[in-house]
Amino acid sequence: MTSIAAAVEVLSAVGGAANVVRLTRCWSRLRFVLADPACADLEILGRLRTVAVVVFQGGELQVALSQGLVEVFEALRLQLTSSAGD
Repeated sequence: MTSIAAAVEVLSAVGGAANVVRLTRCWSRLRFVLADPACADLEILGRLRTVAVVVFQGGELQVALSQGLVEVFEALRLQLTSSAGD
């Protein structure tokens, strides 16, 4: 699976671009601050092939990937940037 395809799946499961207030990452996880955490489907997110761990901690939805964290993060950033202009 490409990093772009993985990013599309993750973004959909967290409730779409409009639900993402902030996206950051650390060395092991994507970190989302969501406008409405209830819009995220944690069950679907946890079942994605690229997702290893899903946890809410410190007001963030944290998603650890099995591979390609940096590439998926960059693909997500591009999607969020392009959707901000819509």
